[in-house]
Amino acid sequence: MDPKLLWITRSGNVDALYSLIAKEPCLLKNLDVLPFIHTPLHEASSTGKTNLAMELIVLQPSFAKKLNTEGFSPLHLAVENHHSDLAKELILFDSTLVRTPGRGGMTPLHHVVTIGDLDLLAEFLVICPESIRDTNVNGETAFHITVMNDKYEELKILRGWMQRLHNSDSSSTENYVLNKRNREGNTALHLAAYKNNHQAVKYLLKFMPLNRNILNKSGMTALDALRANGHLMNRDTEKMLKNAGGKSADSLSKVQKTSVFLRKSVTFREYCSTGISRYRSHLSDGTRNALLVINVLIVAATYETAAQPQDEEEIHKFFFSEIILKYIFLWGLNTIAFLLAIATGFILLPVGRTYTVWYVLISTPLVCSYAISVYLKHKILPLMFLLIHLLTVLGVILYLLVFYMKWKQTTQKKIPKLRSELNSVDLQSIL
Repeated sequence: MDPKLLWITRSGNVDALYSLIAKEPCLLKNLDVLPFIHTPLHEASSTGKTNLAMELIVLQPSFAKKLNTEGFSPLHLAVENHHSDLAKELILFDSTLVRTPGRGGMTPLHHVVTIGDLDLLAEFLVICPESIRDTNVNGETAFHITVMNDKYEELKILRGWMQRLHNSDSSSTENYVLNKRNREGNTALHLAAYKNNHQAVKYLLKFMPLNRNILNKSGMTALDALRANGHLMNRDTEKMLKNAGGKSADSLSKVQKTSVFLRKSVTFREYCSTGISRYRSHLSDGTRNALLVINVLIVAATYETAAQPQDEEEIHKFFFSEIILKYIFLWGLNTIAFLLAIATGFILLPVGRTYTVWYVLISTPLVCSYAISVYLKHKILPLMFLLIHLLTVLGVILYLLVFYMKWKQTTQKKIPKLRSELNSVDLQSIL
């Protein structure tokens, strides 16, 4: 760096900076040509010159994400030198600076966790929530780093922030971060167990999505890692981990390799599940909404038919043919339509476990209420009630039989024979 520019950045004199730029207008642009360089913004960040740093980031925004020859960005240096106010100003200018990977893939968020600045860590998480998913070159998240550096207060902040996430992908983010394995296959729980760290294990076990029995590349669970400490192992930690569902690798069922799984034929359950998933993925939002509206109308109409009161005196006035038509075909077909509408609603749901759980919780009482209504309406004719449900069961079986036959066709291993015409053409071409 030019000695004059170096002096200006260390002094923090903004007026002197513009005086130098007036003499050399391309000064900052020329520095930006090099891929790795200690820019004036790096120097201002490392020395805590906030006013000058903000002037530089406005004049040359690309400096903010540039790494110096040691692999650090300006935000890395501000964090490392405990200039919290400057670091906050930088992330207010551009929140994505929190995710800038530096030396070893360490982001500024990882540096904050390592150094230990609770307020700045909270600021980083709030202004850039996605940064929690970032990993370094070893595949380690912020949770791994807190455990390795015994940063219990930082771990509390990460836990409290993670448990309060309420955006659309918060569940997947929590599951991903907590169960992320590093290069050796160790989760944060593995590392806490290896270190025989009772406090860290206790904090991590408070997460519901945490998988207690992930195997690392050595084939060890967190409980195995804890027991690797031998006689130094904390017995209270072992008991706590076992009570939380932790098991040893020997007690777990053997995990099937992906190559072995893919060589197997597709089961009927997988065929149905894949078919539903493919159908859902090809539906546009407009088509799905239209079909759901129609489906709701069918459910409402069929349920209302079942809920209508029945005059018991009129039943004895019906002829046998009318009873057959009304109580077997009418109610049987109405029940089939109701159940198919319930099933179709499940198929039309967007992909996601949350949608499935809520749909099951809502539809199950509705189906039970429908069955009770039909039973109360026809309790004086139990034979008719049984015939109605027998017809419904037969309809469902036939419906499943169609899918079963399609699945059988996909699993056939017979090779179709070539037609004689094709064989003769091939022979003529060879001769």
